[in-house]
Amino acid sequence: MTDNEPPQQRVALAPQATHEETLVAAGALYKALNDAGLGDIRPILDYARDVPYVKLHRIDANQATRLRNLVRRGMDGNYSLAEELRCAVLDHGLVNFPVPLVCGLDRIALGDISIHTADRLACILGAEPGTELAEVPDWPESNAVYGRLTAAFKAATDGAFMDMHLHSYCRRCDEDPAIELMPITLDVARRFVKALQDAPRP
Repeated sequence: MTDNEPPQQRVALAPQATHEETLVAAGALYKALNDAGLGDIRPILDYARDVPYVKLHRIDANQATRLRNLVRRGMDGNYSLAEELRCAVLDHGLVNFPVPLVCGLDRIALGDISIHTADRLACILGAEPGTELAEVPDWPESNAVYGRLTAAFKAATDGAFMDMHLHSYCRRCDEDPAIELMPITLDVARRFVKALQDAPRP
């Protein structure tokens, strides 16, 4: 490995990077670590497999802590956004809403919400109140809430998209129906926060 400036990276690597691409990636990683004061962590190219890998060899506890702190600082905005979303949801009394979690560099993970919570969220985002739900909503009721939430979210966030999956009541596993909210991009999360902050409180 050399301390010289690595060659320019390609915009995108092949699914199985070549040895040359892997060497370039290792060089770029080392330079970034060195620039951040972590030059004692040296990426090592692993040629022992059919597909080459970059390994961070024998990182001690102190180095691991410094590397963790560096990554966390670089993602401070993501963690702050996840906390903003959590607070915006709780501000509307949605205590059963899943805690938003940072998911990679550009997404916030959510999770499952009950049909009753989904119904409340739809109303908060501007949907007209629906009919009173049964304690365990059946398929038509759940599907109606799913449709109302999808439309309300899109309208309240200026057309943002959140992938949602409806899971109906399962007699075999005795699981209540739920709507699974898939991870959202940071931009969508910001729009979601704004929509919740702008929504009237009860």
